[in-house]
Amino acid sequence: MERLDGCVCIFDLDGTLVDSAPDLIGALNRLLVREGLAPMTTSTVRPIVGEGARAMIRKAFDAQGKLPSLEGREDTLVAEYIDDYVEHICEESYVFEGVEQALDELATHGAALAVCTNKTERLAEPLLKAVGLWDRFEMVVASDTLAEKKPSALPLMHIKEKLGQNRAVMVGDTFTDQAAADAAELPAFVASFGYGQTDPRLAQAVKFDHFRDLPRMIIEAASAT
Repeated sequence: MERLDGCVCIFDLDGTLVDSAPDLIGALNRLLVREGLAPMTTSTVRPIVGEGARAMIRKAFDAQGKLPSLEGREDTLVAEYIDDYVEHICEESYVFEGVEQALDELATHGAALAVCTNKTERLAEPLLKAVGLWDRFEMVVASDTLAEKKPSALPLMHIKEKLGQNRAVMVGDTFTDQAAADAAELPAFVASFGYGQTDPRLAQAVKFDHFRDLPRMIIEAASAT
């Protein structure tokens, strides 16, 4: 089979490697209750979890007709949300089925492994450590590691260059991941079970339904180049 020497497989974190939605939404709902608002349902918030805390807070306030009350307080509430989330970062979050086996198989075929997430370093490292994935990756680039974050190509190209690889692929779950890969002119594989699953902009994306399928798809793509 095709070897993946000289190739780095770059993974998004939330919605790709880890289902962190339960803890992210939990922190949102605790914030809403403190603000005297009703908690949001998982089905309402889950599709935008990958867009970050600010987007979730705005959606929740807007849904209850309270968006004007955010004026002048948004940064403070985002900071409160993040502080709370840090305290509960891995109470219900879990690694998607098949992730460890897929990483092992890719590494066996010679691939380097890295993470590129729009979580901050303050959040990415403890989550990866809590779910037992931190030591599996040679490099982790977060939203505040560089001057730009996804959908910029910069984080992906930075990983590729720093690890000395001549090929790279992006594995994600949202249009942000796909757009970053497109900008970097890299192949992308999108988790059909991730947070962007209802995004029409991903209609033409190359998708995988389970991590057991991913190594084969990456190896086949590598053999075609």
